[in-house]
Amino acid sequence: MLLLPTLFLCASVAWAQSGRKAQKTTPPTAEATRQGESESGAAKQGATKTPDALVSFVVMQYDDVTYGLDPLALDGVADNFIRRLGASRVVSVTSAGKGRRPEARKRAKEETTSYVVLFQMEEEMASSGSMGRVDSRTLVLKTYVYTPKTGDLKYTDTIYQRPYRQTARIGGVPIPVPTHRIERYPSQLELEQAARDAADRLLSRFQITPPPDN
Repeated sequence: MLLLPTLFLCASVAWAQSGRKAQKTTPPTAEATRQGESESGAAKQGATKTPDALVSFVVMQYDDVTYGLDPLALDGVADNFIRRLGASRVVSVTSAGKGRRPEARKRAKEETTSYVVLFQMEEEMASSGSMGRVDSRTLVLKTYVYTPKTGDLKYTDTIYQRPYRQTARIGGVPIPVPTHRIERYPSQLELEQAARDAADRLLSRFQITPPPDN
């Protein structure tokens, strides 16, 4: 008669101990899995995070069709200005199409952090050409920088063209490299060079070192 209760009691104790062991081991395993997934996700976020730009520019090209010059050539000069600004890793650049000073000021008031830059090519002196055509050699480049939110004029600069010299670098030393393209299109290349000079001037205004030349 005592044998059956004794066996029943031993079986109950063994079952209870087995249940307690299962309860102790399962939750830590699940918690460790959740923590591992969380840490993995945080590591992925850190790997893809990029630093914010120090300065943001919205560039607007001055809308003027009175030059009598090739519109594509003029757009190419403005593109050189934008590309040069964007070559700096700490600068964000957005193109805003064409406009004039009122449009540039209005756009600046709509911006919260970006400075609006109006890029203009202007004839320095009256040209003696016929039919109102402008000699591209007389053009100067002007930039007007408007402050976000207020639309106030912060900076204005005038850049003059200079003799073009294409260079390559050997051991960090610039070496002149003559090409046929320079002889055929010197004025266009000088304008593009002036556009890069204007971008460098603007970067220096914001205490940013211009990117190195190729």
